[in-house]
Amino acid sequence: MKKRLPLDALVAGLVLAEDLRRDDGILLLPRATALSPRHLALLPSWRVADGMVWVASPGEAPDAAAAQQPAAVPDAPQDLAAAATALAPRFVHTDLEEPGQAALFSISLPRAARLLTRRGPRALDLPGPVDPATLPPAPDGPPPGPMAIIEADPKLTSLPDVFVRISEVLNDANSTALEAAGAIGKDTSLSAKLLQLVNSAFYGFPVKVDTLSRAVTIVGSRQITTLALGISVIGIFKDLPEGLVDMRSFWKHSIGCGIIASNLVSTAAGGTGMEVERLFVAGLLHDVGRLVLYRNLPRHAAHVLAKARNEGILLRDAERTVLGFDHATLGGMLLRRWRFPENLERAVRHHHGGDTPMAQFMPAMIHVADAAANALLLGTSGEVYVPPLSPAAWTTLGLTPQCLAEVVAAADVQAAEIIKVFLPDDEASRP
Repeated sequence: MKKRLPLDALVAGLVLAEDLRRDDGILLLPRATALSPRHLALLPSWRVADGMVWVASPGEAPDAAAAQQPAAVPDAPQDLAAAATALAPRFVHTDLEEPGQAALFSISLPRAARLLTRRGPRALDLPGPVDPATLPPAPDGPPPGPMAIIEADPKLTSLPDVFVRISEVLNDANSTALEAAGAIGKDTSLSAKLLQLVNSAFYGFPVKVDTLSRAVTIVGSRQITTLALGISVIGIFKDLPEGLVDMRSFWKHSIGCGIIASNLVSTAAGGTGMEVERLFVAGLLHDVGRLVLYRNLPRHAAHVLAKARNEGILLRDAERTVLGFDHATLGGMLLRRWRFPENLERAVRHHHGGDTPMAQFMPAMIHVADAAANALLLGTSGEVYVPPLSPAAWTTLGLTPQCLAEVVAAADVQAAEIIKVFLPDDEASRP
């Protein structure tokens, strides 16, 4: 017997008794689809008509044979005790008595166990100390300030035409969907990546979106433009000095952070009405300040990395000691220079902030997502430790260990697929 349920009453395994459509009539999932944990994570962002869904139990589902899912192949037995021992050094700067931090540690254990099984007992070892003899000479004099670094780099101040056009559309409240598609469509590589993202697990649409204009219509012009602006930044940071950061690992971490943030919005207090695209881009760019440092101050950056490794301190603390500022401040100033939306700039600038920024929704969300991406070992921007999770951010978002575990599990699956959009040859993205 079919019944109509609100979104918050749905559980994995229920089967759609009717086509599920968005409030504008767009088909989201066809009749007889079995709801998975990924569907449950995405539904709140899909603007389901009336917020109600017709479902039936699996045995009573129409076309039940079409809804049957292949049996899951059980994982090999995992040694969680060994994983906990190996993982503990990465959590040395956290307070595992705090509910959120304890939840992140528990969530990361199965992934850590799989890494140990696949890559051997040294897979989770922290990098060793840096030999001072291998470092470049220490820079002479104090480092330049954040704005001086930005203004001295023509690539950061003379942006590509497509970036400028997209920014103008995003900042114009009267811009149209046609203008958004026109601005983005002038860059074929960017357009292709956007279509890949729209057709990925990030949205989970049941039918392929094969044109940019249709993507703009379905997702929304401001949402697509925000994604385009964030993705276009990736191409700016090529040919960085070798030996400072693995760029594949950097973007893996950044994408993971963005996916986790966009998934958390459905369960966080204050997330109603927040665009998942804006959260994804904030996560994607949260560590962009580190790329500026690696590109423009490679000698300073090498000494910052060495200080963090040799003293066992957080990388952001080493930045503040050596440079007088950290990557978050630099990244926020860069986004302001580029005229990004203010809430995006604030999220990047304050994702390591104190109690006051952590009382604001977007900085708190990126802060939690960054910690989760680090805990899940989804790449790295240079940091090897899991950063401490702010209790103020946890309170602001109204999260619980259970909802964090459910959302992060779904985000982990999505991240593995979306990483392939940006890093198509990456096999190491699998846990």
